[in-house]
Amino acid sequence: MNGTKYEFFLIKSLLSFVLIPRVSINTTPLIEQCWQCQREIDRIESPAYCPCEKHVVLPVRTDIDYFRLFDLSRSFEIDTKQLTRTFRNRMKFLHPDLFSNKSDIEKTYSQDQSSLFNNAYKTLLSPLARAHYLLKLENITLEDSPIQLEPDFLMRIMEINEELIEENKPFPLELAIEMRQEIDNHMKQLSIALNKMDLNQAKEILARLQYFNNINDKLIELETQHDII
Repeated sequence: MNGTKYEFFLIKSLLSFVLIPRVSINTTPLIEQCWQCQREIDRIESPAYCPCEKHVVLPVRTDIDYFRLFDLSRSFEIDTKQLTRTFRNRMKFLHPDLFSNKSDIEKTYSQDQSSLFNNAYKTLLSPLARAHYLLKLENITLEDSPIQLEPDFLMRIMEINEELIEENKPFPLELAIEMRQEIDNHMKQLSIALNKMDLNQAKEILARLQYFNNINDKLIELETQHDII
């Protein structure tokens, strides 16, 4: 099972899990004027371009989070189909190729908006990246305040990594099943923790998931080497 297929499996698994009520979108207006037509616009409703007929591209607002860009609730569980639809609709008006004959300021704004939406889309589409981003919105990162995991857990991870670098061994199918079940279980626990806003618990689960995910990446490489994929 390759990385893309496995991430799809994780997303599907999460969406089938019992959902907890989502955090609603903050709809407080951010009113400003379009730099070209001077029309008053709410940047929450129009984060990327003016709703006028010309769809004038607007400068990036750093105070609009990724969820707002796609009209999504700030939640771990999201509708990824809606995310993709909104992304494609936004890019119909933002892609830099559409601005090759426009002014320099429009070219700059389109490049900035296109880059922002691409990064936002990739972040929200990936469950792990989405979880990191939700914690970041609460000023929590694993880099700034790392979690001290249990020595037994870290020893087990070290043993698995040593096992995976041993040469001339058959593909560790049982280990692959175990790791992917661990990822699935931890993703469900992460969903519960984030929806309850238990941020310390979410941070610890995410730290464990990073180890499991790194092992899964190595297992995917081994699957390729053994012609399993």
